[in-house]
Parts: sequence; C-alpha cells; structure tokens
Amino acid sequence: MPQLETNKPKKLKKAEKEQDLKGTLLSVMLLGLFIILSWGAVYALYLSR
Repeated sequence: MPQLETNKPKKLKKAEKEQDLKGTLLSVMLLGLFIILSWGAVYALYLSR
C-alpha cells in the first residue's frame, strides 16, 4: 500500500512539467525570431550608411 501512495505524486509531477513545455518552446522561438530580426535590421542600417 505505501508504494501506491509514493507513485501518485511522481505521475503528477511529470504531467505538470509536460504542460509547460509548449509555452516555453513558443516563447524561445519568438525571442529567437526577435533577435534575428533585430540583427538583420542593424546590419541593413550598417550597409545603408
């Protein structure tokens, strides 16, 4: 019986971690896109001068 009680919290922890990963991936991709566009804009400004 005690083994069943210890397994339940582990399953809940896994489910909680997996739910947050999609939002994290989206945030990182948006941040990366912003950084790339910023560098591109600075480079274009450098070339135009």
